[in-house]
Amino acid sequence: MEEQRAKESRSATVVTIAIVLSRLAGLVRQRVAAHYFGTSAAADVVAAAFRIGNLAQNLLGEGTLSATFIPVYARLRASGDEAGARAFARSALGALSLAVLGLTLAGVLAAPILSHVIAGGFEGEKLAFTVEQVRLLFPMTGLLVMSAWALGVLNAHRSFFLPYAAPVLWSFAQIIALVLAGMLRFGDRALAQALAVGALIGAALVAALLFARARQHTVSVRPSFDFSSAPLREAVGRFPAVLLGRGVIQISGLIDTLLISFLGDSAVSTFNYAQTIYLLPMSILGTGEAAVSLPEMAADTSVEKTERNRRIRERLAASLTRVTVLSIPAVVVMALSGNALVSVLFRTGRFDEDSTSRVASALAVYAFALLGNASVRLFATAFYALGETRLPARMAVARVLASTVVSLVLMKRFGIAGVVAGATLAAWVEAWLLGAALHRELDGLGLETLPKRKLATLTGASAAAAMGGHFVLGGRPPTALFAFLGLSITGLTFIVTAQSLGLLDLRSLFGRRRS
Repeated sequence: MEEQRAKESRSATVVTIAIVLSRLAGLVRQRVAAHYFGTSAAADVVAAAFRIGNLAQNLLGEGTLSATFIPVYARLRASGDEAGARAFARSALGALSLAVLGLTLAGVLAAPILSHVIAGGFEGEKLAFTVEQVRLLFPMTGLLVMSAWALGVLNAHRSFFLPYAAPVLWSFAQIIALVLAGMLRFGDRALAQALAVGALIGAALVAALLFARARQHTVSVRPSFDFSSAPLREAVGRFPAVLLGRGVIQISGLIDTLLISFLGDSAVSTFNYAQTIYLLPMSILGTGEAAVSLPEMAADTSVEKTERNRRIRERLAASLTRVTVLSIPAVVVMALSGNALVSVLFRTGRFDEDSTSRVASALAVYAFALLGNASVRLFATAFYALGETRLPARMAVARVLASTVVSLVLMKRFGIAGVVAGATLAAWVEAWLLGAALHRELDGLGLETLPKRKLATLTGASAAAAMGGHFVLGGRPPTALFAFLGLSITGLTFIVTAQSLGLLDLRSLFGRRRS
């Protein structure tokens, strides 16, 4: 079991590296966008349009498809039915193709309605500008959703790096488009259009790359429209509950955007920049661990219940320990060194000191959602591996209700930070509900094995380093050099302390397994 856990740890590291590369490219993209748009009205439009355009991707993409596709595909392969697995993959691709085509066309046609619903605080030219951008972005969304099928195939074959690193191409295409448009001195509207075209080209590159790699594991990547097979019916049967769960979470995000759109110019873009930074560690901690755990947990369900529960508890304990250890520096930096972090990442051009302070304030609240949301992803992954998709959907509904009520109450006094606080509280509500249900199902979660004292010591040391930098800087947005130095000291303190406590072994984490 130790060897298996070491293997999973290395797989999680591979996913982490890939996601870091992808998210860093995304941060560069956002920095370039911040340079040209700042927190202007045009930045609000771009942020809202991308959120709407990505709606279908988030609903039908990686998380939903993985939860329905990978368990069935992995079980067929584990039973030795390679031909059946390939036939199932092709028929799943056919069903997804039809769904994506219909949804993309509907998105283009319904762009005015979607824009009005999601960005109801926009008016006149700003709203019309948003509609235009949404129509340009929906074809991009369709390509990214199709890429999720290839990602599912590759993950089921334990191929993790390329699927999560491929979005680097998507970001670079947008960066190139923005820089070229900037060199030509385009206005805000033309810059936004260039960004949308770059996003479409980047999505096409990602899809081409992942389909080419997936072809090595399947007879053909041509879709099949034979929808009569039992495995496809099983996957489709799981789909509504997973879609509901994902859909409810997306609705929560859209409600947040809608509420913030009423807070005036720069509010939506400020929220978007803070969320971009938050999603870097969240993707590493939540997406990375879930991607590695799902195929392994799905395989564990083939044994008898007592042994199944023991194996999944051990996997959860190992994953929760890694997530907690790695979340500590992220939470500390976002909560205590937000000004320094935002300055390093975005302060340039039209993104000034005022923009930096606003984003840092929202980011400080976001920090406290990190561990809660990562735990939600792990708990939901365990339920998906067990074949239970309805319970996570119900928990997601409870989350949205909690988030909306709290956000409405707090936004009147605290603005953007109030909306983020509502989302943060809701994340912990969902984590608690899912964790309690999973505890009953598995006769425990393995939490008793967490090294609580060591984690507390690591948190204290990291926080002390961050607070020292905050005190020296006086809470003001620092220059890029001093911000970078301060963040480096905090990071080095975390690494040294974690290593000395035995919570982080870099040589083991990145080492290759010897045959």
